[in-house]
Amino acid sequence: MEDEITVMDFATPIHRVLLEPSQLLGIGAAPAMFILVLTIIFMNTVSFWCFGIGIVLFIICRILCRKDPFMLTILFERLLQPSIWRAL
Repeated sequence: MEDEITVMDFATPIHRVLLEPSQLLGIGAAPAMFILVLTIIFMNTVSFWCFGIGIVLFIICRILCRKDPFMLTILFERLLQPSIWRAL
């Protein structure tokens, strides 16, 4: 009898970028936007030298997200959750 063709006979290459989480500059979209907005506000209100604060904050966040890329995103979600739930 002839060999049957199964699903295991076909192979498709999966690119590594499809397996990794989608992030903005490696730290997640919400933390990156927060740092960007905070840096722009500081630059407009205080001085242009506050651009360094944004770079330092980004480096710290990048170090924190090295092992878990969604750490800061989950932290932001937990901080924005209400602490008191009201019944209707």
